[in-house]
Amino acid sequence: MDTSILGIDVSARKLDLCWSNTESSEAATIAYTREALTEYLAHSNKHITPTSCVVGLESTGDYHISAARFFLKRGFTVRLINPIVTKYYTRLTIRGAKTDQKDAALICKLVKDGQGAVISWTDVADRDKELLRLARHLTKASAQLKVRLQSTKRKELTQMTKIELSVERLVKRISKVSDMCVAAATTDRSVEEELIDTIPGFGVQLSATVYHELGDIERFKNAKSLVAYAGLDPRIKQGGSKLNTTGRLTKRGSPMLRHALYVAANVARRFDPELNSYYTKKREEGRRHAEVLCIIARKLLYRVNAVLRERRPYVAA
Repeated sequence: MDTSILGIDVSARKLDLCWSNTESSEAATIAYTREALTEYLAHSNKHITPTSCVVGLESTGDYHISAARFFLKRGFTVRLINPIVTKYYTRLTIRGAKTDQKDAALICKLVKDGQGAVISWTDVADRDKELLRLARHLTKASAQLKVRLQSTKRKELTQMTKIELSVERLVKRISKVSDMCVAAATTDRSVEEELIDTIPGFGVQLSATVYHELGDIERFKNAKSLVAYAGLDPRIKQGGSKLNTTGRLTKRGSPMLRHALYVAANVARRFDPELNSYYTKKREEGRRHAEVLCIIARKLLYRVNAVLRERRPYVAA
């Protein structure tokens, strides 16, 4: 049977659908509810089944998760498209027109061309991943409140004592909840988390964050694709005969993953002899602190790739 594609553009309240095979295509717009999706599959003129159709979705924060779960529960193969890819192809069109229906058709075409990563149930129902992300946001909020509170105190404003004490209690409460999230997410550690933890620079929280943000290591072809997924690869620009391959980072993928690797790099450059020597050398050459840490973060990601694929703890060379 000829495999068809169902491309879906997701928004908060509606779904724009584009079904296509080698002979025809069909567009539709429905409400973003489980009932509407069930009715669409039941009454569509097309034969949309798990064995005959692949579903394509654009990664849109958390909006796409309910739709992905709906189709995964029913046994469909679901591919998730990076929004950077859809934006790139939209810019290539003559008019650069962008509508929800055009986006659905583009997603359909991209999936047909083999774009998008196949996702599983764990990719859309990872409790520990969400807890670690929540802990990170709470930590940032707590830090911002502390800065704002110190700024307020320096101004020595009148009748502010009670409010300042309330903010201090709030900061402590936020920090406590953040610690609770981390504890809940790292209680039952996986083998993968323990393997990552053998690499200098990683601890319990960082190894858990990296593992959950990466997912299954086998979905990456090699270490370079892993680095690209983390957004730690440099932008490449060429003008005439000049080729610059050391530009700014692309910053694709998960910012949580990049942050965890950056923090791990800052720890590793102090306690790992090889990386400490590398850091010192590059700093003496005039490279900036943040720039060298990004390079070390890439090196750590290569180590993560090795220990996860070979299923053995890290051993220094």
